[in-house]
Amino acid sequence: MLVDFRVKNCLSYKEETLFSMVAGSRIRKFKDTHTIKIESLRLVKSAFVFGPNGSGKSNLFSAIKVLRSLLFNFENLNSVKKLRLPYQPFKLGGDGESPSEFVISLMLDGSLYDYEIHYNAEQVLYERLTKIDDMQEEKLFLREWDASVQDYTYETAQSTHKELTKYTRNNTALLSVLNVFNDADAAKIFEWFSHKILFLDEAHRLSSHPLIRKLEEEPFKQEVIKLLKIADFSIQDVTARRVERMEKNTVSYDFDGEDTVIQEVDIDLHYLSFDNEGTPLGTETINWTMDSKGTVRMLHLACVMVDAYNKGKTIFIDEFDTAFHVSICEFLMAIMNSRRNECNQFIVTSHEIDLLDQPLRSDQIWFVNKSFKNESELYSLFDFAELQNKRGDISYAKRYLKGEFGATPVINEYLSSEYLGEAEVHE
Repeated sequence: MLVDFRVKNCLSYKEETLFSMVAGSRIRKFKDTHTIKIESLRLVKSAFVFGPNGSGKSNLFSAIKVLRSLLFNFENLNSVKKLRLPYQPFKLGGDGESPSEFVISLMLDGSLYDYEIHYNAEQVLYERLTKIDDMQEEKLFLREWDASVQDYTYETAQSTHKELTKYTRNNTALLSVLNVFNDADAAKIFEWFSHKILFLDEAHRLSSHPLIRKLEEEPFKQEVIKLLKIADFSIQDVTARRVERMEKNTVSYDFDGEDTVIQEVDIDLHYLSFDNEGTPLGTETINWTMDSKGTVRMLHLACVMVDAYNKGKTIFIDEFDTAFHVSICEFLMAIMNSRRNECNQFIVTSHEIDLLDQPLRSDQIWFVNKSFKNESELYSLFDFAELQNKRGDISYAKRYLKGEFGATPVINEYLSSEYLGEAEVHE
């Protein structure tokens, strides 16, 4: 499970920025439902990130994707020389050649792993992995670039790690090499990045997404329909069938090359139909491509939530309220924070201010603000110490709209008045 994540000099995050799922020690509110106890740690089940357009909410997710792509930047020993590092530094000021820095802490199988890596466009500069078991910390490896000798220095806890450093080139992470050679600790971290995290915005072609194919399985489909009905989508049944789509092979240099056959799943949604007097006539079928954006998005999210049920996944949902009524958002939030959810984490971005007044703890609410230097600044509602002295029934949404927490768009009143006062333009 994700414990916390630090990023520096990546995308819109110039300064070191911390995002944490660790529950605040002073908060007792919803402790039994909204948090998970793992070993000595207590983590929140969900976190909600608010902020204006362009502030950097989505970039927080993108930064984790950058780290993931860096780790999977190692394919095989023959092609590794050609690999390019996914270097995406802050570009709107400062030193454009400074390294990007990541630190991620994960609780995996009862052990706390803390992984850190710094790199620039050409090479990895610093890398370390530590493991904490039963309150005992072990430094599994430390790798650091020594500019004076133009080479790396290594500290390793195991002799096999030291041996594998000879396969570690400047543009690859040692952790990636250890995983390729079946190191047990590295494998756990890669398993999390491969199968335990899911970005809901990742499926550009929903019909080819693996989760949608699971609608062919009757028990899975019935659980999805149950969620759709609870959310008042009135869908009586879902039919999934395999279809083939021909796609031109644009990679091949052979102009006579064959088209690529792509297997997808086509979905039909079945609704009740009625005559003019309201008497049921049966069901009618609507292909999902003809249904509303909100219905398709809810179908996808329902598949995600059913598939992830108590599998210990960390699910990132960008623009949570897009195409959803606030009541549906509230229903989904209730599932995320319920006793039914025993071990999944949800990290969500949203513009829907009313969600601030849902049953949430202050350590579950985060804000992203864009400074005048166009740098993203991330902070938690838990950081506002004065909240501890306020009444619990005070609306966070109202206080947010008043600007007490920042992270709100500032409309230029002078330019707005000037624009609205302009004479009508005629051709």
